[in-house]
Amino acid sequence: MLIRNNEPFLIKGAAGNSQLQELKEAGGNTIRLYDTIDLKKNLDAANELDLAVIVDIPLPKYGDGSHFYEKDLSPAKKKIVNLVSRFKDHPALLYWNVGNELYYPTFHIPTPFFDSFNSLVDLVKQTDPNHPVSTAIIGGNRRRLASVVMKSPQLDLISINSFGNLTDLKERMEPLALLWDGPYVISEWGVNGPWEEDKTLWGAPIEQNSREKARILGDRYNSAAIQNPNCLGSVVFFWGTKQERTHTWFSFFLNDKKSKPYYKIKALWNSDSIEYHGPETGFIEIEDRDARSNIILSKEEETYATVSMMGNNQDGLEYNWEIRKEAWSEIEEEQPVIEDLILENAGQKVTFKTPEKEGPYRLFVYVTDGENNYSTTNIPFYVLNPKNGE
Repeated sequence: MLIRNNEPFLIKGAAGNSQLQELKEAGGNTIRLYDTIDLKKNLDAANELDLAVIVDIPLPKYGDGSHFYEKDLSPAKKKIVNLVSRFKDHPALLYWNVGNELYYPTFHIPTPFFDSFNSLVDLVKQTDPNHPVSTAIIGGNRRRLASVVMKSPQLDLISINSFGNLTDLKERMEPLALLWDGPYVISEWGVNGPWEEDKTLWGAPIEQNSREKARILGDRYNSAAIQNPNCLGSVVFFWGTKQERTHTWFSFFLNDKKSKPYYKIKALWNSDSIEYHGPETGFIEIEDRDARSNIILSKEEETYATVSMMGNNQDGLEYNWEIRKEAWSEIEEEQPVIEDLILENAGQKVTFKTPEKEGPYRLFVYVTDGENNYSTTNIPFYVLNPKNGE
């Protein structure tokens, strides 16, 4: 059990560093920060709203070629001591998270990682004995969880990032009960990640619409892993706008507009059946073909697409259509809108011209109302030059 301000504390959290007022209004009580940039500013902002903060101390991943854990850690330790000493008494601090998804090695591998990592954990605990210390691992991997428990027993709790396998996570952990039955936080959860969804023939993941995302969030929040008494709470991903294959995949907000997933989380945190009255997109079809049809079009071809809409509240909606390149790079960068491709926007139907250059693209639609709500969906397609015989 976590104790904050002398009272039991269940984490109702989100990952990000923006829209804190909306987090508070939704019934959330915790924000997870992934880095220490502007940490004082973010801690102070959270404290003004009586929000707790999970602070990540970033570390290199094991096996990424940096050999960080084989080097002299004195410079890193000095930085960590300075950081923890400076903020250990901040009233918003909830716990320290030493590294996110470090690819913690299996316990039988001979490596200096274990001693090096544990020395950093011990350093944080010695510098700040009043706050728990954790590390975040990828959920569903029992071997990795067993390794952390066996090799770093001084951790106060385990933070687990889990998406598509959250529904059976508790079942996956049960064989480890004799070895470990301790406290944990679901430190990231949400809709399926791009790595978990169906893909087109060219490898573009198919993104769910806002309506389906809200349904998935409801199912997963009520999963056995989150509702388990050993679970100290959960952190939904992502509170704000984040580029991860698309700029809409995990994002709860479009600028200052709220999505149905936002209202679903609000309902879950408040154990209330809060109704959503905003727009609800279905799926896009290009020439009556859906995303699983592996749509291939010629370059500079004029064609059309339609988006289905759900619910009864469809008056006064605004439709914004745009085309962007598929984000292929390992470095996540939001792709710019390609100008002058939308020829006619007729609301649920759009006429557009395909790009000139061959390659993968996505057609997005954002549907907004006058109440600051939005719904979005997109469809991947591929452009080929018919004159290219290769």
